[in-house]
Amino acid sequence: MARRKYGAVSWFERLRTLFILLPLPFVTLSRLLLSPFLSSEKHKTWRRVLADASFRYISSSMRVNEMQSVMGTTRDVYESWAKKNGLEARIDELGDDARLLWFTERRTDKILLYIHGGTYCLPLQDFAATYWKETIANVEKTTGCKVGLVALNYCKVLFSNDKFPTKGQLALIPEAYFPTQLTQLVRAIHHLFQQGIHPSNIHFAGESAGGALVLQLLSHILHPVPNVPPIAAKFGSACIMSPWVSVDGKTGSHLLNSNNDVLPAYTWAYLGEQSAPSFEVPGLGAEGARPYLEALNAPEDWWYGLSGVVKRVFVSVGEYECLRDDVVEVARKLGKEGFVTTVVQTKGVHNDQYLDVMAGEKRPGELTLKITEWLEQNLA
Repeated sequence: MARRKYGAVSWFERLRTLFILLPLPFVTLSRLLLSPFLSSEKHKTWRRVLADASFRYISSSMRVNEMQSVMGTTRDVYESWAKKNGLEARIDELGDDARLLWFTERRTDKILLYIHGGTYCLPLQDFAATYWKETIANVEKTTGCKVGLVALNYCKVLFSNDKFPTKGQLALIPEAYFPTQLTQLVRAIHHLFQQGIHPSNIHFAGESAGGALVLQLLSHILHPVPNVPPIAAKFGSACIMSPWVSVDGKTGSHLLNSNNDVLPAYTWAYLGEQSAPSFEVPGLGAEGARPYLEALNAPEDWWYGLSGVVKRVFVSVGEYECLRDDVVEVARKLGKEGFVTTVVQTKGVHNDQYLDVMAGEKRPGELTLKITEWLEQNLA
């Protein structure tokens, strides 16, 4: 099958995207009318019902390349967001389509390195950028300390397919696949070291695939991946939200919460099929890569020595998430070896904290308050 560039779509797929988006108002309004009768919805504001319904419908109806085409690249999103917010776009090029994107002035004392999610193939979202900018501003206001906020723009996986593919025909190209993103994250960290930033002043945050990438980093420090630059340091903290720790989607919460979450079980299964290793990873093989890609399947003693790698870890997941059981189990293993705070958000869905911003909610949600409080304690 022919190789497809990021976001490349045929005329047929452009037409298909249009037909997918046309019913969106009907889908969201229907959900709003039903929400008072649904246990998973009746606690939400009308803004959240509409935002959650639109997120679920679009992410479950469009193919990856179609979403890439609509969303643009991470750099596109960042530069547009910076312009809209009257900020200067500050970019550190790292090579091989990786870069650091600064949301604040460049700092060398204390920073939060944010790794965005999107199943390794979708870009940074502007509402996530807004969320972290506002969260760090609140942390600074409360603690009085200055924190640099920077995001990693990593290389996205590419897909190849037939001219008119079905979902089952999509195939992941090993290029830009594991350990590409891990290598770029390590390179970014070495770049920060070169700027004079001490490891203890580097704090990580990531959600979904970004959270999984933070776990990959911690795994790499404990169990070095061949051909990935080594790194030996003890970092400040890691805030890991709804990490994508298993790609097969077979745990009970996937079935139980499929109708409650903003990403249903069949969408996770589709994305997992595209992301599961089907080729040999040099130096590891296909099975040897699984503990890095799927933290759920790491051995019980995998995280031995974690307390020597990072001072504190925060792990969150929503009660109504498909990923709930997977994340809780990984948090249990992490907790055996490090200072770990685990939060299961009552009635929360995947990336619940961002959906509040997307919906335009005026008050911070339960999870945002807990994340902010935890960051204040660890960044102060």
